[in-house]
Amino acid sequence: MPSQIKVDEIKNVAGQYEIKTDTFKGQTTAGSITVQGEGSATTNLQQGLCKVWVSYFQGDNDTAAVLDSFNVSSQTDNSQGRTTTNFNNDFANDDYSFVAQVFDGGGANDIRLVNQDFGTDAYTSAAVGYYCLDGGSAVNDAQRFFAQLMGDLA
Repeated sequence: MPSQIKVDEIKNVAGQYEIKTDTFKGQTTAGSITVQGEGSATTNLQQGLCKVWVSYFQGDNDTAAVLDSFNVSSQTDNSQGRTTTNFNNDFANDDYSFVAQVFDGGGANDIRLVNQDFGTDAYTSAAVGYYCLDGGSAVNDAQRFFAQLMGDLA
């Protein structure tokens, strides 16, 4: 039987409530840690984390550069206005949530609409495809793109 330490309070040597660690793992379920929220509400730590995010810039020479990202292995420029974000760590399925925002920066069509691309292999547990529409509903590249994905990792 593993050893157990039972305490009411933990402080570091300086008397502060600060604990440094590299890994947290749920006791009864390895992938499940419950966090006390506001009032009596609780939330699941793993369920509340953003699993993939990306910010990229599409320059005038039509080459996209990832400015910063998390859990993104690469971006694929499929064609004008159509891009795929490929993940380092796959989702458990393709039921994740995808939220994105783009802007042009060129004036009249600063805000564009982003849609998930449900074409062949464009929306899988390993990648998400999307396309951007300008103000005139034409598929067009966005100057800046920001996306966040939430769901269960495999």
